[in-house]
Amino acid sequence: MKKAVGYIRVSTLKQTKGHSLDYQKDSIEKYCKSNDIELVKLFIDKGLSGYKYRPKFNKMNEYINDKKVDFVITYSITRYGRSTQDLLYHINILEDKEIKFVSIKEQFDVTTKTGKLLLGMLALIADFEAETIKERMQAGRAWAQEHGTKSGKPIGRPKKDIDWDTVKKLREKKVSWNKTASLVGVSTPTLIKRAKSKGIF
Repeated sequence: MKKAVGYIRVSTLKQTKGHSLDYQKDSIEKYCKSNDIELVKLFIDKGLSGYKYRPKFNKMNEYINDKKVDFVITYSITRYGRSTQDLLYHINILEDKEIKFVSIKEQFDVTTKTGKLLLGMLALIADFEAETIKERMQAGRAWAQEHGTKSGKPIGRPKKDIDWDTVKKLREKKVSWNKTASLVGVSTPTLIKRAKSKGIF
């Protein structure tokens, strides 16, 4: 009988149907039963975002390095990969080990024509994502250089210019910080913070 491990992840947010722990577990167990596959182990990351450290996911990878399994089964590709590139990376690792990846929701099985087609589509999407990220980084560096910053890191919106003469006049007239901030078009915390740095608080 073929052997498989299953992977489940649920985040800290309230799960909708299809992403709850029990629903994922039942789906994997039913898939194995209907396809005559022995589910030898389940790895479950609870209360974790896909973009954070996933200890059970790493444990699963260690397990399949030491144990012979034929399949890694998950309910959805969104539970397994943190991004398209990350998903393809881990699928390729499994293929190198001659382990088949199955995602139940998307009917993703690389041994089928549909699975191979989806894999090709994901590869195209991954290339698009990589190019988009590259363009954003280049745009961020260009913006930084244009505005005289030394860092090439993307930065947020430029600070809004504040009419400090107006601020001083309003404060001399005992106008409140809240009212002053409203009149010069910034938030009160921003105005106070920047006023302190100018020594006019």
